Amino acid sequence: MRRLDPQHVRYLLIGLLIGGITAAHYGTSTEYYYLHEVYQRSYYIPILLAAFWYGPLGGLAAAALTSIFYSYHILVHWGHSPVYSFNQFAEILLFHAIGALTGFLAQAERRQRQALEKTTAELQRAYQRIEQSFEQMKQADRLAALGQLSAGIAHEIRNPLATLAGVIDILGSGVPAESHKAEFAKIGQEEMARLDRIVTEFLAFARPPQPSFQEADLNEIIDSTLLLLSHQAEKAGVTIARNLAALPRVTVDPDQVRQVLLNVIKNSIEAMPDGGRLEVRSAHQAPDGTVSVAVTDSGAGIDPAIIDRLFDPFFTSKPAGTGLGLSISYQLVTRHGGTIRAIPNQKGTTFEIRLPVAHAAATIATAGNS
Repeated sequence: MRRLDPQHVRYLLIGLLIGGITAAHYGTSTEYYYLHEVYQRSYYIPILLAAFWYGPLGGLAAAALTSIFYSYHILVHWGHSPVYSFNQFAEILLFHAIGALTGFLAQAERRQRQALEKTTAELQRAYQRIEQSFEQMKQADRLAALGQLSAGIAHEIRNPLATLAGVIDILGSGVPAESHKAEFAKIGQEEMARLDRIVTEFLAFARPPQPSFQEADLNEIIDSTLLLLSHQAEKAGVTIARNLAALPRVTVDPDQVRQVLLNVIKNSIEAMPDGGRLEVRSAHQAPDGTVSVAVTDSGAGIDPAIIDRLFDPFFTSKPAGTGLGLSISYQLVTRHGGTIRAIPNQKGTTFEIRLPVAHAAATIATAGNS
């Protein structure tokens, strides 16, 4: 069954009220003077409704329609009473005055309500920005404390690690390949390499270098990153789809942005161990003056219970992960004045990175170097 348009329902209601009251006038004998007085005042109902719904023009239109039907009734049925007829015609003028005045008041109230709704929406957006800034401040405090701790640990461990790696290489050299000692030496070398990678990530997290800003093409950075990871994606059975829009040049540190993209895209590939589809999109977000990169995978997705902790340092859901890749990415994006977030989809996850366009980033660079 087709649903009636609310506008049509309103028109119909106003028309039925005016038509019904007019029919009552014509169908009631003039002997019942008091009933005609009631009918006459009843015309104000459709006039006020039209004025409230459609403003002064609506009120005047309803009053005009009423006066057309009612004037004929006055001339035909009350022509024998000039005094009463004059009063009725004066009432018709009052119909128009009431319709116009009520319409203006309703229009002013509607504008005021719209202004209040707009102000409320702006306040809500401002509150969300303040809340986001507060969360970023808390994240920055955690990063600063943990960064200092990580820097100290990494600095103290790195030199002994290099020594131990050298010792294992020496002990493993000259050992027959079929010997158990060769197998143990290989395991030791792999574990030392893993420890070295962890320490390197610690240092990158604890002492991230200041961005070296320069003009760059973000799409070119995306392409070079995808080229670096193409072998890993092919090996994992992941198909990569590029959907890159025309972007303005931005002022960024290309190496740091590439590192962020490497971390995010690699993370998305690892989220699809049985293969899948990875889509990388870029866009120019003109209203807020940013460019964005969205990386969407078709993996199993992220548990909503942990999605808010993804960028916390040392938090990881992977057995062999350090929990620093996304934290470092968050740190680097923030230093660029941008944002990074994870968005759960019906299937898989989207990581969205937003960076300011050239003039905003240049301002940040100037402030960072002062």
